[in-house]
Parts: sequence; C-alpha cells; structure tokens
Amino acid sequence: MNSGTFYAIGVGPGDPELLTLKAIRLLQESDSIYVPVSRLSTQTWVADVVEMYAGEGAKVQTVSFSLGADRQERQEHWRQTAIEIIEQLRSGRNVAFVSLGDPLLYSTCIYLMRALQKLWPQIPVEIVPGISAYAHCAALTGFAVGEGDQPVVILPTVTAMQDIRSALKRGGTLVLMKIGRHLADIISLLEENGLLEQAVFVARAGLSDQRIETDLNNLRGAEATAGNLAVILVDATQRKAII
Repeated sequence: MNSGTFYAIGVGPGDPELLTLKAIRLLQESDSIYVPVSRLSTQTWVADVVEMYAGEGAKVQTVSFSLGADRQERQEHWRQTAIEIIEQLRSGRNVAFVSLGDPLLYSTCIYLMRALQKLWPQIPVEIVPGISAYAHCAALTGFAVGEGDQPVVILPTVTAMQDIRSALKRGGTLVLMKIGRHLADIISLLEENGLLEQAVFVARAGLSDQRIETDLNNLRGAEATAGNLAVILVDATQRKAII
C-alpha cells in the first residue's frame, strides 16, 4: 500500500475566511487531523475552523503543546507524536497538522516536522502556507510593512529588551510578536524612543473579541491578558529620540 502524505496546514490568524483554497481542500481530504492545544489557553477557534472544514469521515484529535522546561523532554514529546503519525501514514492515511498563522513562523509544527523527518527522512510531506498574524494586523490597520528599501525585522518579545532596542536603532519596520506579559515594557520602550505614535497594536485578529489600537496610549494599565495573541507593528524610520 502506498503511504499517505503529511500536510502541515496554516489556517491563518483567526478569521475562518482567511484560509487558502488549498488548505480547505486538504482539510476536507485528510483522513486524520491533529489540532494543537495548550493547557494554558481557553481559545478554541483553531478547533472550530477544523470542525467547519474537515471531511465527514476525518478523525480529529488534539495534541498538547510541549511545555516542559527540559529540551530533551520536549523533543521526546514530539517524537512520540511523530511515531503515532508515521504509523498512520504507512497505513495509507493522509494526516494533517493545523497551525495558527503559518506553519513555519513560530509554530509548534516546526518541532513536529523535525521529529518526523528524523524518524523518516523521506517522509511524504507538503507544507501549506497560511496568512500570518502580522500580515492580517497590517491589513486591519493599513500599515505598510515593507516599503522601498527599508528592512523588516520580526522579533518575538520573549527575547531580551536589548534585542528590541537594537532593532529599533537600525530603523525600518519592526514586527513584534508573542507580546504576552511584555506589553507594558514594550509601550515604555516605544515611548522612550519617540515611537509610540508610529506603532499600531492588534490582538486576536479576526476573532470576535478582536482589539485594534492605533493609539498605544490606550493600552496603559491594560489587563494582564491584553497582550495575548497580539502583534505590534512599529515604523522605526520615524524615530524621534536617540536610543
């Protein structure tokens, strides 16, 4: 029997209409669909999108994010998931793993694919790109991400603040993702460098509780969860202060 194919499918930032036609077709054709979930999150929209587009006979199952602090523990978690998926592929089933945004941009799918390819280097795999959160945020706010020869830098804010300072100093556009609990620190840093008016904020883009702020002063004193699933776009070419 011919083996099935593993599909890494990006389902976009939240709006169920922002899936590609290919993503929808493959969800409809897949025999098994894995939905990543986190015990730290109550959001269900990824599962809701899968339910909307999955084929009638598809087996939909969840797989937990690996949150262990130990790197080897995390790798073993994804290895076990990979073993399970490979068994299905070898039996001729097509397996899909859905990813928030794009499968190759800060996605758990990256770790799973590495585990799959380590166990089966020639595994039949197809990656279906999805609309990234920052692209949707730019569209919602009319923010030009790249213009002329200006650079674009994407940073997760779990990195050191000094890395963000250095990126602001280089100018161009700065895309800040994984805002989370760092929102207040980022606002302070942008204000310090005269960039608060050159930034836009979007959280939970495309969802029912979407929040858009083109004046980041409105985020002062925001609740701790305000930075969840949020992106800040900064036009650092307009920097007013010396870093």
